[in-house]
Amino acid sequence: MMRVQSFVHSTAAFVHFNLHCRTGVSFRTEMIHFRHPSRRNCSSPLTMLSTSAAEDDRTAGSIFMDKKFCMSLSENIAYRSIESEIASQYSIALVSKSEASLSSYTHCIHILPYEYHSVQSYAIGIQPLETAASNKRRGSRKKKNVTQMQPIFIDFFPPLNSNLGKRVSGQRQGGEMLLKAVAPAKYADEKGGAIIYDLTAGFGQDSMILAAGKTAQVHMVERDPIVSLLLKDAMRRLHLISEHVEEDRCDSLYQKLVLHEDDAVDFCKKKLNELNDGCGGIAEAPDVCYLDPMFPPRTKSAAVKKNMQILHGLFQTNEGSKYDEGRRYQEQELLKQALKLAKSRVVVKRPVNATPLGTSSEISIDNKVPLPSFELIGSINRFDVYIL
Repeated sequence: MMRVQSFVHSTAAFVHFNLHCRTGVSFRTEMIHFRHPSRRNCSSPLTMLSTSAAEDDRTAGSIFMDKKFCMSLSENIAYRSIESEIASQYSIALVSKSEASLSSYTHCIHILPYEYHSVQSYAIGIQPLETAASNKRRGSRKKKNVTQMQPIFIDFFPPLNSNLGKRVSGQRQGGEMLLKAVAPAKYADEKGGAIIYDLTAGFGQDSMILAAGKTAQVHMVERDPIVSLLLKDAMRRLHLISEHVEEDRCDSLYQKLVLHEDDAVDFCKKKLNELNDGCGGIAEAPDVCYLDPMFPPRTKSAAVKKNMQILHGLFQTNEGSKYDEGRRYQEQELLKQALKLAKSRVVVKRPVNATPLGTSSEISIDNKVPLPSFELIGSINRFDVYIL
């Protein structure tokens, strides 16, 4: 059963395949073939994405009003059809690498080579670009040794010896706080595990960790069109590996992960209507809803991880004025919808010193968001748990 409209059918050593996005555009190429097992060196400058984040306070299309994307032409001509169709679908310029660096583009999308054992394919990555506008915002102070960030792509099947691979496989010492907060084992029954809704999927790391636990399904909800494109492509590659490499953990992840490109509040409302009407969509409500809103701007000078820099750049949460009461209200609205939809608990990830989203002192008495039932506190993050 296919879990997202981004998948691969292959029947020979050199095949065609179609990548169907929810917008209906089909990417066609002839790039997949199989060869003797090999694994790309993990020290490659093509960084594998290993972070999660979430929704911001803008509509799905408004990101293009503030950001200027381009699609980079790679040296491999076999990628040209994919590059052209992505550029056409998202109405972005198709440029050479030199043009991208010299123009006022803020982000560049790349087609990158990807290999796993006998599978040779590609990955869609994103790269933030240094622009005159961003340099102006930083002021006249010059930074030393500033290097261009390399493209980053999402990998739902990281090497077991990587940090994320260890987390997904349960090798992390002391256990995973996320799994302790969500507690999927508490809700595992005859259906084979808990049903989790990650309502702010971002780059999918938390969804991947949850899917590796005692879960039946993990539904990823993401409304940003570019982030959704990266997630769809990661699902495509995960499906490829599950079909052509004997990896039980890969097949399990693919069967559990379900991607929805939608606004999280609207998604919750639609699922509530389906449940109330007793028709379509889902058979039952999720056991747990998980929220990881984009954190407020950092007040400390320490730099955030490169993959988080990309998310902050996409959602513009690195500017203090962007995290205002309007955005906080929308995060609270999402929490209220999640509390209505979940059967057993809602978990919200927050910075360790941030106030809870649920606090009756900040909203009207007739529209309360409750305080969390308890908290799990780490060194950097905190999980607010709402027991229903």
